[in-house]
Amino acid sequence: MEKNVNTEVHSEIDEAQPQEEAKPSRLGIPQRRFTSISISDVQQNKPLVSLENREVETLTQQRLEDLWNELLVKYQDDEKFCALLADKKVELKSQNLFTIQVPNLFFDSQFRDYQGRILGFLREMTGNEALQFKVVVVVEQVEKRAYMPREKFDELLKVNPAILSLRKLFPDIDF
Repeated sequence: MEKNVNTEVHSEIDEAQPQEEAKPSRLGIPQRRFTSISISDVQQNKPLVSLENREVETLTQQRLEDLWNELLVKYQDDEKFCALLADKKVELKSQNLFTIQVPNLFFDSQFRDYQGRILGFLREMTGNEALQFKVVVVVEQVEKRAYMPREKFDELLKVNPAILSLRKLFPDIDF
């Protein structure tokens, strides 16, 4: 008798949860309740999109700069993003690669955070899915100024080496 009770309980649970039939989606792939996907489902049901047949725009330096400015206009509400892009130089290296010149390594990490947004926009506008960028850190040499008397004398010595003979002529004068 206990088996009948257990069976009745299980059948009541099964009846309480109606079985959903798999309905085909717009792509023809049956929709399922779980989120995993099998390789056979993808290979059998999903049509392959060939990137070779897509129209790809030939990217030039001028077009890249125009797209860069369009990107600034599109995201002008995001102040942090616009400040990051605003004064950076972009240079086209090849058809699929361009560089962004930044003053220090901090900007390199910032561009990694926004890489999806930047490349998504540029790939959409050009149709080139292989488009990539590389961040190049350009370190500018800061002119060292002479502040101490010895540093000033060394700077003058570079400009006019005859000052050394003048100093030897008058040893009492401190440079």
